[in-house]
Amino acid sequence: MALALFCQFGYEAVTMEQIAAKAGVARGTLYNHFPVKEAALVHALHGKLASDLGPLLHKAMARRTLQTRLAAILGASAQWWESHRDFAAPYIRYRFQAIGKGQPGQSDSDMLPLYAQWIAQAQEEGEVRNDIAALLLASHLHFLYLGAVLRWLDDDSASLRAELARTLKFFMAGATVPKH
Repeated sequence: MALALFCQFGYEAVTMEQIAAKAGVARGTLYNHFPVKEAALVHALHGKLASDLGPLLHKAMARRTLQTRLAAILGASAQWWESHRDFAAPYIRYRFQAIGKGQPGQSDSDMLPLYAQWIAQAQEEGEVRNDIAALLLASHLHFLYLGAVLRWLDDDSASLRAELARTLKFFMAGATVPKH
């Protein structure tokens, strides 16, 4: 419900009172679940992402290599965020606030376990170096991804698709098994 309001009126214009009224709950009840509007946004976007991600993951899993799987996911992610650009900055700001606050998992990417799984598989197949743990490589990829999104948000003329393509190229250059 909150996402519908954000889409209709714009994130900045929507109040917690409007979200409570749309949800048919008392303001206090809403605040018990979402202490700030950003928390409602994150919850709404996670729900939307989860529903949009399922079919995409099926298509990505049909790809044979780590690079082509990641290209599919990053390309779709760029398209998704470009259509939800107004929500990206408040979403990221809120997620950053959880770092170091003793709330395990609040600042983690939901994609890290999947990236780590794909990377581990690529390591077993000799596509990706195995001298660095899969989870650490996944974390590096996640932070490169975040850097690309932040650059895109900072530059209205930037293309997120192009930023993420450069991110993937850079990541694969460091992750790929060196040829002797």
